[in-house]
Amino acid sequence: MRSWKRPILFVMGTVVCVLFYLFLLNIPEIGAASPTAGVIPVLLLAGAMVGLTALALRAEGWSGRLLGVCHDQRPFACFAAGLAAGAALAGLWMCAVTVIAGASWRPNPGFSAVALVLACLFHLFNNLGEELAYRGYLFLRLAKGSGAPMAVLVTSGVFALLHLQAGLPWLSVLAGVFTSGLVFGAVFARWRSLPLALGVHVATNLIQDVTGLRAGASSLWVSEQLVDSAGQGTRILLAIAALNTGVALVLLAWPRGGRVTGRR
Repeated sequence: MRSWKRPILFVMGTVVCVLFYLFLLNIPEIGAASPTAGVIPVLLLAGAMVGLTALALRAEGWSGRLLGVCHDQRPFACFAAGLAAGAALAGLWMCAVTVIAGASWRPNPGFSAVALVLACLFHLFNNLGEELAYRGYLFLRLAKGSGAPMAVLVTSGVFALLHLQAGLPWLSVLAGVFTSGLVFGAVFARWRSLPLALGVHVATNLIQDVTGLRAGASSLWVSEQLVDSAGQGTRILLAIAALNTGVALVLLAWPRGGRVTGRR
């Protein structure tokens, strides 16, 4: 099979997985508003993407080492390190909200431990599916052909577009989602560890829930005053975008050892 056909087949398979996931998410009994908060659809999405990625790597003659998932690469330790780094990054976002919006924080009287557990599971499986789609096999192919910076830009752009079509405001997508994608992509480009990038991704989402940046039953805290004007919201997004972009640029400029090679 010609080499360009494999990425196309991977993209087509990913689209099928996502469409099936969206279909399941709209079933009331297992969807986002169900008692399981959409965990079942994202679990199936993650499983499907794991299988699709394994098939793609096998077709190329590549091993999981290129994604940093082999046992001797300590994937669980890398995931834990990613969680810590992602929590630190999201903590800086929280600082930006606090300073710019003058927000104060108090315990959430509506907090639910069950909701927090479900949020953890949802983010874990959902972000695993996303990372395999954007920072997995396809990233390796793009990096091999066009270089890591281009792979980061392309995958982050697609990552942002899919969030835009989901109905998020364009400024939030550009300043938040796109630049966060740059960070996740830069982490993978620098260390070639999907567990590390996954940990960063999961932590940034989970910390938003826990701290009330994205308030809900899984939030330990809620804000007394959270962005009461469009100007404040724009300044917060610009601050987050600048922070994320700076982190991504530093990581991409950081020299690394290995390169993406052919067969392993």
